[in-house]
Amino acid sequence: MGKISKLLLFFSFQYCSFIACSANPIFKSISTDESALLAIKSYITNDPFSILATNWTRGTSVCNWIGITCSQKNQRVTALDLSARSFQGTIAKEVGNLSFLVSLDMSRNNFYGFIPYEIGYLKRLRYLYMQLNALSGQIPQSFGFFTRMEELVLNNNSLSGPIPRSIFNISSFRSVDLMYNFLNGTLPEDLCTNLPKLEYFNVSYNHIGGKIPATLSQCSEIKFLFLEGNYFTGSIPENVGNLSKLEQLDLGRNELTGVIPSRLFNISSLSVLIAFLNQLSSGLPGDMCKNAMNLERVLLSTNILTGPIPSSLSYCRSMKQFSVPYNNFQGLIQADIWNMSSLEYLHLTANNLTGKLDLSWGNSSTWKRIGLGGNRLYGNLPKDLGFRHPNLAYLELNDNRLTGQIPSSLSQCSALSWINLDSNYLRDGFRFQVGLAESLPEVM
Repeated sequence: MGKISKLLLFFSFQYCSFIACSANPIFKSISTDESALLAIKSYITNDPFSILATNWTRGTSVCNWIGITCSQKNQRVTALDLSARSFQGTIAKEVGNLSFLVSLDMSRNNFYGFIPYEIGYLKRLRYLYMQLNALSGQIPQSFGFFTRMEELVLNNNSLSGPIPRSIFNISSFRSVDLMYNFLNGTLPEDLCTNLPKLEYFNVSYNHIGGKIPATLSQCSEIKFLFLEGNYFTGSIPENVGNLSKLEQLDLGRNELTGVIPSRLFNISSLSVLIAFLNQLSSGLPGDMCKNAMNLERVLLSTNILTGPIPSSLSYCRSMKQFSVPYNNFQGLIQADIWNMSSLEYLHLTANNLTGKLDLSWGNSSTWKRIGLGGNRLYGNLPKDLGFRHPNLAYLELNDNRLTGQIPSSLSQCSALSWINLDSNYLRDGFRFQVGLAESLPEVM
């Protein structure tokens, strides 16, 4: 056999060997996944229920291990679910070798340390859940490599630093939850330019400042927007009123100024509006409930809002909480408020409301908290007040100009834990007050 023939035979053998190996990649793939998973296991220092110790072992099928889902087509690991197992330890960088992974859930454990940069190499990843751990450090810049990511959930950790701007270019995003961390910096001005599918965005309780991006209006699919507990300044962008699918908006505990855009109340889907503890001024539109009829919670306490209580409030037939204490609202309380059958909490404390308080209107078992203290209201309390509102748990009418007798029917309110009628002109007790139950929810 000539030299050339021998060379041809050699290369033919090598080629065939390569084809043989490539034609059956499953063994190699499973081995790669197995090695990555065993590395993840080795970084878990506490497995209190011995879940991995007795199940993740060599010689058994990876696809039968607890928390593992494999694709039927090529037997690669597509989902890793280690949630709520009380695991403790760090996250191995080898997780980035699970190249077919679509869903990674390590939430509700005690993982600490940094999020591995290598996770950003998981090109197929769509769902990443790492909430309720003790992870620290920054969100890896490599997260900007994701091209299919739909849900990123990292809330309730100790992450710090700015949010990588590159993640705001991931057009597949539907949900981003970074609540309760120590993230800082600002949100990019072009926040929503490349997020056409975003429905849920939550960065509440971080250290993010600057202005709320005006491009929010381009997130046309957004339903839930939560920015509470940060250092946002400036005004609420007027074009937020263009978010026609918005259901819940939470801007509380920031440093916002200016007015609440009236166009917000043209959004028929809006059910929750929260903006307490800011410096918002002006008032609420009188017809706010004529279009936003599905409003359930309006919490705007501790601002500098003025004007009358909206006359259309009773049009919000699903309203459960209307809370605007510690503002400067003036004028009368419309009588039809007391006929709102769904209302549970009404807080108008510490405003400048005047006129006659007529609680003889209405007869609702839904009412739980009434706070009208610190105004200039006058009138008598109806004798059957306790029968009209038997589920009252909180009644605050102090510092007004009420007269007459304290109704004995209040004894029928078995859930009543707080009454303050101090500084009025009521008979049978100048100071009638009982302790506040710790179980009562906070309503701002």
